[in-house]
Amino acid sequence: MRKFLMAAASAVLAFSAFAADYTPASASSAASEVIAEGKKHLGTPYRFGGTSPSGFDCSGYLVYIFDRAIDQDLPRTAAAQSNAGQSVSKSNLQPGDLVFFNTSGSGVSHSGMYIGGGDMIHAASSRGVSIVSINDPYYWGSRYVGAQRVLTEQEEVASETTPEPEPEPEPLPAGQYHDVNSDHFAYTEITELGEGGIINGYSDYTYRPRVELNRGQAATLLARALDLSADGEPGFSDVSATHHNAEAIAAVEQAGLFGGNSNNEFMPSEPMTRSHVASVFFQAFELDEYVGGESFNDVNSDDANYDAISAFATAGISTGNNGDFQPERTANRAHFAAFLHRALEIQ
Repeated sequence: MRKFLMAAASAVLAFSAFAADYTPASASSAASEVIAEGKKHLGTPYRFGGTSPSGFDCSGYLVYIFDRAIDQDLPRTAAAQSNAGQSVSKSNLQPGDLVFFNTSGSGVSHSGMYIGGGDMIHAASSRGVSIVSINDPYYWGSRYVGAQRVLTEQEEVASETTPEPEPEPEPLPAGQYHDVNSDHFAYTEITELGEGGIINGYSDYTYRPRVELNRGQAATLLARALDLSADGEPGFSDVSATHHNAEAIAAVEQAGLFGGNSNNEFMPSEPMTRSHVASVFFQAFELDEYVGGESFNDVNSDDANYDAISAFATAGISTGNNGDFQPERTANRAHFAAFLHRALEIQ
């Protein structure tokens, strides 16, 4: 493992898989870029579960445009997005803020982005990507429930007093993070992968272990860990040559570790479920010899990933939780680091 990590550290001097090492734009420019990206997709049809220009649902649309425009990750669901960032009042809305609605009678069920002038842009089930007033008296106005400010470099509104500047975060060496203490369950794994240059933290020297991991980020981590390189550009309709994960996506595609959907889309912003991680690791780390050991209450023998999940657990990469594997649970940054470190140990 140590020899491998040293080799990875010298071979990989690329950008962070988690889009953490770029310099954020100011809020005004960031909001303009996200709004401009959002308007490119006006008229795109609504598709339940959609996260690409062939069809979006409301939260998938926001995930896509924030990722494409400013390389910022958002949670995948409207409910999760409503807990991201900082809460703002309706009277204090600024372009780029996320706005939320209760359309089901049971809490937040729809999200959009405020673009100014009382309007939002969103993916509506009836009209697809479109612009509408958040105060629409016929529907949206009465269903509005709140807003969140998620642009990390949001400029403060001018005031009579100048606030004290935030203190600079204390610099830390590679592999150490302010939010991963020695008692964290994945401390060793995160530390060693960070020291080896396979994973990176954010510019404030945090790791944010609970943030969801998406397919593009997973592709980059695996390409780094396995020292994969690409011969040419990715062959997916939703990953351009300039996408920040393009090289890694092409590499894992060519290695046979990832595929696309029926529309030839890679869906780089789609979260990685535990079942999907097991399937990819089964191929990446050649876990065939571990099939048939472990089984779980919530994974049927006719499940497409049954063998992969069994091998994933038998190899000791994941043990599940009280007899359940939770295959549809989204893997976060800490989970994936732990899985990757354990897989590299048995390789």
